[in-house]
Amino acid sequence: MNPHAAHLGLLGTLLAVAVAADVAQRRIPNVVVAPIAMAGLAAQWAIGGPSAAGLSALGALGVLVLLILPWMSGKLGGGDVKLIAATAIWIGPSGLLPFLAFTAVAGAPVALATRLFNLVRLRREAPGATPHGGHLPLARAVHETVPMAAAIALGAFAALHWGWP
Repeated sequence: MNPHAAHLGLLGTLLAVAVAADVAQRRIPNVVVAPIAMAGLAAQWAIGGPSAAGLSALGALGVLVLLILPWMSGKLGGGDVKLIAATAIWIGPSGLLPFLAFTAVAGAPVALATRLFNLVRLRREAPGATPHGGHLPLARAVHETVPMAAAIALGAFAALHWGWP
């Protein structure tokens, strides 16, 4: 039930908009997520009919339920959870496990790159700041969020390309 190659350009474009919003604002607005979900349903319907679209929607609902606890504990943002669920519609139920696994794996380098970028930026803003020095800019960076939309996009295309061995 994976989307046909012709639909992948649309998915890539929509995910690029989500990544850009997340990197720039550390938010993924609903106005970005909703078209991803709707286009995913349309793609699934076009490829496999109403049953494929329905199963993909159920899979996305399952993803939402699965990610409620990480969201409630502050491990994931609400936009991240919605984007994962919307992207799950494109992936389809058979690809959900690889999608979630690839996304989780991609999250580590994205988080590391974000942390390194923030440290470099802080060293430029406050050259004397140390992790325990208590400087305000460094304290702000400790709570900096990670643009998980990048990991979600990487996870989606890895799952669509490689699937599960």
